[in-house]
Amino acid sequence: MNHGNPKGLTETPFHDKSTSLSRSERQYIQSLHQKKYRYYHNQFVLEGIKLVHEAIQARYPIGKIYVSITAQNKNWSREIGSLLDSWPIQVLSDSEIASISSLKNPEGVIAIAPISSQDFSIELPPLSPFIYLWEINDPGNLGTILRTARWYGIQNVLLSPNSVDPFSPKVVRGTMGALFNVSIWQNVAFEDLKVYTDNQEILLVSADTGGSPVNSLHTDKWGLILGNESHGLPDFIINSSKYTIGIPRYGSGESLNLSVSAGIILNELYRQNKE
Repeated sequence: MNHGNPKGLTETPFHDKSTSLSRSERQYIQSLHQKKYRYYHNQFVLEGIKLVHEAIQARYPIGKIYVSITAQNKNWSREIGSLLDSWPIQVLSDSEIASISSLKNPEGVIAIAPISSQDFSIELPPLSPFIYLWEINDPGNLGTILRTARWYGIQNVLLSPNSVDPFSPKVVRGTMGALFNVSIWQNVAFEDLKVYTDNQEILLVSADTGGSPVNSLHTDKWGLILGNESHGLPDFIINSSKYTIGIPRYGSGESLNLSVSAGIILNELYRQNKE
């Protein structure tokens, strides 16, 4: 995924003293915690040294980094080292950082970055293997699924309309940097996905509690479909899929967490395809 190329990287000193945000800049950053303003301005907030580090390593085009006095005094800049040179940095008081953070106990490192979401088209080249999420609602699940996708080398995660915003603060934190290493495609209607996968001869595999145990697909041209946390997948998606797979239950319980299910199924798909 190409996010642009930063300039040459050398050691960057922080300012000795904190500065203040203008009222308009403070309000602007605070507004990005709300979805309508994120997409109006096409920008989002990422918080924490690890997320900022991951974004920089992935060459994601973050705009500005805000660092608290406490974070500066802890020499957290050394964790990022010379990677900071290509981005403007502003040191703020701890209270100023708290005023623009979505966290009760902010870590002291906040950055602003452009939203990077791909536009889906039935004319695209093969994106498989991919994950398609149908009306997923829980930010924690989406964050974990993106991390899992990255772990298994899946480069594309597609979201149906009415899914949780992948650039919300909770999702961004939950991805632990996977957001900058996986391409996200939003508002992908299943009808368009079906036309696309038929044209590309990509197998659609639905996950459902009533499905059969995972068997090898003998191909990498597949898309795994996971449904809503409460309602699962609608019948028309299950009926349109080549296979419907499930996870055998050896104990008790009504269902598994969606992100846990995703990890188990992906592990089985990759393990069996290599056998």
